[in-house]
Amino acid sequence: MSRRHDDWIAQIRPGDTVVVAQGVSEPTPLLRDLLQANLEDIEVIVGLSHSDALAIPSSSTVLGFVGMGPLSRPPRLGNSDVIPANFDDLPRLLSARGRALVLLVQVTEADAAETHGLGFAVDHTYDLLGEARLVVAEVNAELPDTTAPRVPAAALDVMVPTRRAVPLVKSPEVGPIQQAIARHVVNLVPERATLQLGVGAVPTAIGRALADRRGLRVRSTLVGDWLAELAAAGALRAGAGAVVIAEAAGSENLYRFVAGGAAEIVPVSSVVGGIAAHSIERFVAVNSAFQIDLTGQVNAEETTRGYVGGIGGQTEFLRAAQRSRDGVSVIALPSQTSRGTSRIVRELSPASVTTPRAGVDYVVTEHGVADLRGRALRERRQLIAQLAAPEHRSELLQGAR
Repeated sequence: MSRRHDDWIAQIRPGDTVVVAQGVSEPTPLLRDLLQANLEDIEVIVGLSHSDALAIPSSSTVLGFVGMGPLSRPPRLGNSDVIPANFDDLPRLLSARGRALVLLVQVTEADAAETHGLGFAVDHTYDLLGEARLVVAEVNAELPDTTAPRVPAAALDVMVPTRRAVPLVKSPEVGPIQQAIARHVVNLVPERATLQLGVGAVPTAIGRALADRRGLRVRSTLVGDWLAELAAAGALRAGAGAVVIAEAAGSENLYRFVAGGAAEIVPVSSVVGGIAAHSIERFVAVNSAFQIDLTGQVNAEETTRGYVGGIGGQTEFLRAAQRSRDGVSVIALPSQTSRGTSRIVRELSPASVTTPRAGVDYVVTEHGVADLRGRALRERRQLIAQLAAPEHRSELLQGAR
């Protein structure tokens, strides 16, 4: 096995697609070296990033499947492109591009059996290990072992040893608007529910508002500090299968909780698989959006600034909640942007439909809850318009078709 950075860079061939693990599993030193190499005849596939690596100008073509974080800022904003995809479908779609795959991953140091752990995240790169022409691994001496799957050393072609801390992801501030949204959402959550929340100010507020519940489960591709807070409050059910996730991104407290074995870290397809098969009762999926129109169509991908969001697992989770016995499918969002522009709109602009109107049971803003189940289009317009800020409501209903 090679140990030198220049060795693996030299092994990349023209026409390769280099797929980089995302989130807290991003092999940041490898990504930096790759972009600084300025290889013009390759493409680089990245996801959500918590580092500054994507701020490096590069001649390489950079593609993402989300526009969040560094991809929504210069130099990447306007200088990259997005592959719209459901998170669990990425391995199939990246293989379908028909190019040789190179993987950049981050792993723990080897154990006595010569296997490496994947730390706090298992993403699409794990499912592509058997298809890649070349697998380059950052072997991080500070990445702890968890319940995540292990990778045999023989599956890694190049190992680059490092020693760096897992990135800390600060929880966003929760204000009165998010707290009001959370109070409405909590009333929709049945007892002993299984939660999918994600990360952000609204999920954080919802998690805190559920602290007095008992017997909750979690099944979510991505979790933040709210998971450890629920555990500390005694709200989570104990035992196998109580917490099933694909990635944890947060504070040292969250990482200690996950590394202690309380959460099962599994591939994205395994997180989605159980709920898609309707095997989980009382599944509550809460997702956010940039806009929702008066019929219930959801835009979680684009704003006037460009593609700054992503599909992720939203469509899959919301539909799974609808199929679950006593499940709840929720879109929760502030009624306005920070500039006072309404997020409740007559027509989506840009016209990106992330989740169709049939995929949403409830819409929640700080102004209340709209129950869309079984509602006709005219009824929906009246219900959703009442969730807008009062100063926008009459304008929304004027001329509504």
